[in-house]
Amino acid sequence: MSNQSNVERTLYGFWLSPYMSQVAHMLSETGLPYRYERVSPFQGSTLTPEHMERNPLGKIPTLTDVNGVDVSESHAICRYLARIYPEARKFYPVDDPMLCAEVDAKNDFITFSIAGPFFNWFVVSAYFPKAWKLKIEKEGHIYNLCSVLLSKMWLPRLVNGSKMAPFLLGKEPFLPDFQLFYTLELSQMFSELFEIPEMHLFRDDPALQTFYDAMCERPSTREILAAKESELDVTKKELFGGFGAAYLNKHIDRKILGGIFGREV
Repeated sequence: MSNQSNVERTLYGFWLSPYMSQVAHMLSETGLPYRYERVSPFQGSTLTPEHMERNPLGKIPTLTDVNGVDVSESHAICRYLARIYPEARKFYPVDDPMLCAEVDAKNDFITFSIAGPFFNWFVVSAYFPKAWKLKIEKEGHIYNLCSVLLSKMWLPRLVNGSKMAPFLLGKEPFLPDFQLFYTLELSQMFSELFEIPEMHLFRDDPALQTFYDAMCERPSTREILAAKESELDVTKKELFGGFGAAYLNKHIDRKILGGIFGREV
């Protein structure tokens, strides 16, 4: 990881984001230097004119490469890196269509069956009632139970359908391993932060715990987790204080929220 001002490659996002962490991990593992610039959705920074010019979808992460191009969406960035830089192809093997298809299948499964539902779970069961102080404790609890049911269905399919030796496709990690690890890491953090034990996705799962521990042994992983920890106090303040003012009051229609729950929340 580099914070030197003369490095042209810049990664925009913030460390709590598992999506940005995936890209940072691939850059680090590949040895491509980059400068980190914090853009936090909890401050509304993703919707500033400067960031919208880089990423018209108003999301993170975005990578500005040394050639001046802006690339957004974590998987798109990682695939771009593999196509441009040969040293990145060990994580996304663009020269091997069959192996690439296997990597893509794992990535898509994690995205749509695990990571995506997890964030919906977090928002409805944890963030809405606690950080935004919406009066939906009962609904949040019901959604929590539904999410636990789904996670116990999809995660075993991923484990049983993978080699787990210790990584998904064997002894070395590929792109979906990065995505899975940072989703698991965030689930552990959120389970503690919001006091929802069920949100810890790899608790009491030996295969996922072995996978998690193997990822933690990698220097790039330790580097990124240390960066996340160094920013955690600021992130917590934004998470519980700044996001409502920066986002909820400006970009969320409370009438729609009321319609979702059938009453004023």
